[in-house]
Amino acid sequence: MHPDRAIARCRAHAAAAALALLPLSLATFAADAGSTGSAANAGAALPARMAAQPAPSRERAITELLELLTSSGRPAAEVVIAGAAAAARADDAADADLRSLAFSVECRGHYRASDITAAQRSCDAASASARSDLARFAALRMQATLVAERGRPTDAIPQFLQSLAAAERSGNAFAIAAALGNLGAIAQFAGANAEAVDYYDRALSLATRMGATGLQATIGSNFGYLLVEAGKADLARETFERSLQAAQQSGARQVEFTSRNGLAHAQLAAGDSVAAAAAFRRLIATPAPSADAYQFAEAHMFLARAELAAGQARAAEAAARVAIAGLAQRSPLRAYAAYAVLIDALVANGKLGEADALSSRLMSVVPETARGRLELLKARANLLSTGQRHREAYAVLLDADRIREAQSIARAEDRLAFMRARNEALEREKELSTLRQQQTLVGARAERDRLTRDFSLALLALGSLGGLVYWSNVRARRRLEAQIARRQHIDALGKLTGGVAHDFNNLMTIVQQAMDLLRRKPELSRAADTMTLIDEADAAARLGGQITRQLLAFARQQPMKPEVVPLGGFIDQQRPLFERSLGGSMTLAVTVSPAVRAVRVDPGQLTTALINLLVNARDAMSGRGEVQLSVDAIDHPGRDRRWPDLPAGRYVAISVTDTGHGMSEEIARQAVTPFFSTKGDAGGSGLGLSMVDGFVNQSGGALSVQSAPGVGTTVTALFPEINLSA
Repeated sequence: MHPDRAIARCRAHAAAAALALLPLSLATFAADAGSTGSAANAGAALPARMAAQPAPSRERAITELLELLTSSGRPAAEVVIAGAAAAARADDAADADLRSLAFSVECRGHYRASDITAAQRSCDAASASARSDLARFAALRMQATLVAERGRPTDAIPQFLQSLAAAERSGNAFAIAAALGNLGAIAQFAGANAEAVDYYDRALSLATRMGATGLQATIGSNFGYLLVEAGKADLARETFERSLQAAQQSGARQVEFTSRNGLAHAQLAAGDSVAAAAAFRRLIATPAPSADAYQFAEAHMFLARAELAAGQARAAEAAARVAIAGLAQRSPLRAYAAYAVLIDALVANGKLGEADALSSRLMSVVPETARGRLELLKARANLLSTGQRHREAYAVLLDADRIREAQSIARAEDRLAFMRARNEALEREKELSTLRQQQTLVGARAERDRLTRDFSLALLALGSLGGLVYWSNVRARRRLEAQIARRQHIDALGKLTGGVAHDFNNLMTIVQQAMDLLRRKPELSRAADTMTLIDEADAAARLGGQITRQLLAFARQQPMKPEVVPLGGFIDQQRPLFERSLGGSMTLAVTVSPAVRAVRVDPGQLTTALINLLVNARDAMSGRGEVQLSVDAIDHPGRDRRWPDLPAGRYVAISVTDTGHGMSEEIARQAVTPFFSTKGDAGGSGLGLSMVDGFVNQSGGALSVQSAPGVGTTVTALFPEINLSA
């Protein structure tokens, strides 16, 4: 693309951004554009300045676009223009993925400017251009944001989950942290607070590790509001303070405004209304240039609540009126909570007639499902009680109890919808992963057949040595076919087991949610025998969940959190736990080679796997004798019968050896099959060793079982070694 055309295109986007921001004040837009002149001058100056700068490298361009996609520190118009400039450069370079990322950035700028139509056009262009997983992450993230804007945020859960899957496939830590933060926000809205905390914690950990202070500030601010809603005011204040510090370091002024707002909100939640009111007044008096009208309006609503709690009814009334005017511009539904504060302020100021007229009008137009309906009912009950209309006030309070119960059930249904959507998305991702593995296997088989055919032709040309080599090849081929058949059998069993486990887990989740909803029913809570049955059903569902985790481990579909684990220190730390699992009548001999470095595994899963192996050894020795646990580093040449599918390289071998009754070769081959057990009536589900095999394979290693009747058994797990000094 010619430079003049690129500049013209940037100016066109700047003009679109200016039109989108017309509902805001000119002063706000001028500050948002980063210029002291008019909005039009600000929009026209930026493209020329950007076009004059040298184009960054592709890696730097991707980093800058990802930061624009997640940071709130840049004005909306500037984000649109930066995306347009990047798209123009990508056109010149014929780089479809960079072009897709640039369109996603444009989409976010238009969205922040409240131009949803322009945002949708840019987002559609981003989806059409995406080729890599990183570009798909960005496009899916913005598509999900637009879906959440048009309907209920829970409708966007599938796209946000797909966005996380694409980010994880790309391996880009910044994208993964951003996707986790989005899922934390959507889980928070759905009432799945435990899941939201997990997403936020993982996102903050990644952002902190990368030093991405802007992203850290945004996610930390959202996390702080979750803590305020949960009643953890002190913990919320600490979270907001860290978010504010990160926002100041990164220059994210909009997040800085949000964090200061959250700090004042936490003070109000802690009961310090005077200090909270002062903090809100300071925030409104010195706003961030990039804070939008909705944030100002929300700050005025919280100021009104704080003023009312501090006994400043006139100030509360004035702040509530400003909040209503600002919130109604974005959506009338968001102004209902501010109307409730205004009614309380009018009552406190003795304006009962005005309060009654406003409350009566709102009661006739506010839907019962609106979240502000409950606050309005409380405000009306207070109004009626102040006016000595106690019978009417009591009727309104009963209506409020009914609405509260309905909202509680709706909240539980939202959480159930979130869990279902998450399970379905995870299942689809597993199916796609399985399809990719099958495609790889088909390619490997085709290559094997080609090599076998070429080798057979070469054998025919050898003449006198043909017979000997031919029979050697036949034996090798039979061994290979036997190994492939066994792998196909295990893979098929794993797919079946994983599918059954996922379906069973979904059913158990629904049962648990149903039990939770039943517990909320007042008519059931008074029946002790009914509650006992509900508790028994809930306990059975949780036991079913434990069984599904064992099945998923065998099927290599168990979610894991791998870490770099130095094995020497890990074994020493866990040794007391291992000895307790053997019992007091047995001893554990531990040998760790000094040559052992570290492995990348899930430490919790590794502990569980070793305990399973030690318990099997204990049962094989009838609870008496000594079990050997050894850890050594080995160089695997790639031709060992115990690990025929493992590539050559350096590994760490963890072995558990017992001197029990042992097994025949045939039984040892079946030992890792689910529900196969040699313990008979003595106990054992037959899932322990299969779970260990699934965990080891999912960690990139392999498991072998060597046993002989009357001699004992050695189970060895190989994990790829990691050199910490490299």
